[in-house]
Amino acid sequence: MRRMLLIGTFPLFALMAMATAQDPAPKEPDKEVAEKIATLKECVLDRKMARDDEGRRLIDELLLKLQAGVHPKDATAICKALEDVFTKGKLRPPDQTSLYVAAAAALGYCGEDGAKVLKKAYDSKRFPDKKEWVPLREQLLKYLGRTKDESMVKFLCNEARRQPEAALQAAAGEALGNFEESKEEIRKEIVGELLIRYGELAELASQMGSSNIEAQNAQDRLATLSDKWNTALAKLTRQNFTAFRDWQAWYNKNRTQPW
Repeated sequence: MRRMLLIGTFPLFALMAMATAQDPAPKEPDKEVAEKIATLKECVLDRKMARDDEGRRLIDELLLKLQAGVHPKDATAICKALEDVFTKGKLRPPDQTSLYVAAAAALGYCGEDGAKVLKKAYDSKRFPDKKEWVPLREQLLKYLGRTKDESMVKFLCNEARRQPEAALQAAAGEALGNFEESKEEIRKEIVGELLIRYGELAELASQMGSSNIEAQNAQDRLATLSDKWNTALAKLTRQNFTAFRDWQAWYNKNRTQPW
């Protein structure tokens, strides 16, 4: 029976476990990788967009190959093929982005090269900063963090602090939680950046009144981001709080101590 794996429906941790059981990286490029990339290109370029499910399966299969260990040329080719998912073919409607999400998830395991592609897609005019594209752009930020590319920390911090769209602000904070194994200096930088914005919102939200629109907006924004930010902060600090005042009290006491 042919094995069918779908990113989003088949747990990625299971894909990774299966991949690690494969043989060592080959010394020569894999013809099967080239064949899958060629077929994926056909799926992406399909004007009727009828082969997106097939494209997702191919992305799963290429990811398995990548995680099992491939020739450097194949690794480069896979990353380029995933980039082409975003840049080639007919633009999928905002409510039919499963192919894009599958590519983003795979790029999350491509390190610095994957991070560059994800940021480029996030900044692309093809997926504009408009309401209907927010769900996809959330995923791009989420998987950008998954790459653990530390050169993207400042960008993600900026999105977390200044992005007008609450859902994207929440996603940027969530993405930053992936740097839990980074050196202390980077983790402290991230926590400090998040707490600045967290504190500003908490202060505004505390000023609730019948005509205080800013306070209501701050409260609504906190409702969107607090769970994801609390989770990220917990990963970065190895602490567990659910309110800004508790994070601030701990941070003020421990900011100069080893974490």
